[in-house]
Parts: sequence; C-alpha cells; structure tokens
Amino acid sequence: MTTFQFIIPIEQMSKGQKKIADFILKSTERIPFYTEDDIAKKSGVSISTVSRFWEIIGFDNLKAFKKHLQDAQYSTPAIKMKQVLEQTEQHIVAQMIDSAQSNLAETFQRVNYQAFDQAIITLDQAQHIYVHGHGSATALTELIRFRLNRIGIHVHIMAESGHALLESLVHANENDVVLFFGFVRKSPEATVILEQAQVAHYRTILITDLLISEMINDSDIVIQVDRGERDAFHSLVAPMAIIDSISIALAGLRGNDAMNKLQQLHDIRKQYATLLPK
Repeated sequence: MTTFQFIIPIEQMSKGQKKIADFILKSTERIPFYTEDDIAKKSGVSISTVSRFWEIIGFDNLKAFKKHLQDAQYSTPAIKMKQVLEQTEQHIVAQMIDSAQSNLAETFQRVNYQAFDQAIITLDQAQHIYVHGHGSATALTELIRFRLNRIGIHVHIMAESGHALLESLVHANENDVVLFFGFVRKSPEATVILEQAQVAHYRTILITDLLISEMINDSDIVIQVDRGERDAFHSLVAPMAIIDSISIALAGLRGNDAMNKLQQLHDIRKQYATLLPK
C-alpha cells in the first residue's frame, strides 16, 4: 500500500494533528485495522482530536479515509494512464500542458526561497556532489549532471540501488553533498543515504513532492515540488524546473568561471564542427 500524502502542509497542523499525521505515515498499511481509539492511544492524543483530524485532511470520517487507502492500493501505472486517457474534455496535448501548469503553480507556492538559496550555497561550496534518484527520477539525475557539467561542476550519479549505491556513498564525507529525489515514500535508498549522513557528516539536499515525511525531518535542506495528485499520472515538469533553476543560480554565483566554461564549450564545438557535427 502506498504512503498517504496529506493535502495541507505540516506547518499548518497543530501539535496533536502532527502526531496523528506522523503515526499514519509510519503505519499506513495497518490503519485499516485500527479504530479511532487505537489511533488516539498510539499517537498520544485524545479521541476527539483524532475524530476532528479526518475533516482537516479532506475526509468525512475514519471510514472514508480507510476506503481511500483501500482504493489507492489499486492505483497502478496502468490505471493512472487509463485515467488520463479517459479525460476526453481536452486534446491530450492541452490536457498535459494544463496539468503541467497546475504542477508549476503549486510548486511556486511550495518552494521555500530561503531553502533554495541555502541549497545553492551548499552545492557551490561542496568538494563533491553526489546525486541519487530511482525509477523516473533517474531522468532528473541525468539532467542535473548535464546542466552542471556545462558550467564546470562535476556530478557523481549514484547507482539506483543495491551494493553499487554504497560504492559511491562510501566516498562521501563532510566536504560533500548528496542531493536526492524522494517521491511518494521514503525508499530504502533514502534511508541509507540519510543514516550514512549521520556517520560521514555530508550534507543532504532532498527534492520531494511530499508534504510530510521522515525524509523532510532528517534532511539538511528540503525543496518541495508538486507532481500532481498522489493517485494521478505524475509529471516531472516541476522538478525539472527546479533543476534548471539550480543550474542557472549556480552559474550566476560562479560568475566568470561558469561563463568561461560555457565559452570553452562553444569554442571547442566550432573547432570540431566538421568532425562532430551537431
């Protein structure tokens, strides 16, 4: 069963509501078997606080929330694609562009400029930058490598999973940064990255579409984006916009060094234009 994504930011919740939200995230698969009394006891709040919580996150009651969780487990990639194709009000191109605009508008509201600026300074000062993403996020790791390589910043892309991931991570130290993409849930790879950060003391930058997650609490810097509703077709438009913003901001911070590297690229292209045409 997938992890539930709340519709309101954690900072808008009360202390008691945050306790319930945290418990739900850690126990999503067991929620269908719990009563409100169970949740209240395990969260350390009153039953009345639990009863009011469902309306805050968009449900009439616990039963409605359980039904949503049950339905969500059947939201496969095929179902998500079918849902997109069944929306016939617009041409598919118009529909996807409209959806992308919505994702970008929501991301505009979510992004913390202070956190973004802190991420830029941290990346600029890092001796080595390691990047991790799995699934569709591997496209994002390649994009950030391409963008930063152009301005003279080398990026180490870590393996998606397994022992190969550790082959890169073992070299990260207090002078380095690990930037990783965490979507939908806290993955085993994210767990390893964050736990190892406590040992090796490298800085972590998380780019996520989650509003509440252990990853957010455990990461040094968090940049939040929107990829669409949890059970809908997920777009990479918003995180790609963040990557473009990171590359441009770093180019501006590095000034002549970045511009000279871009000029060198232009010059070498001209030099070998006949041998390596565009």
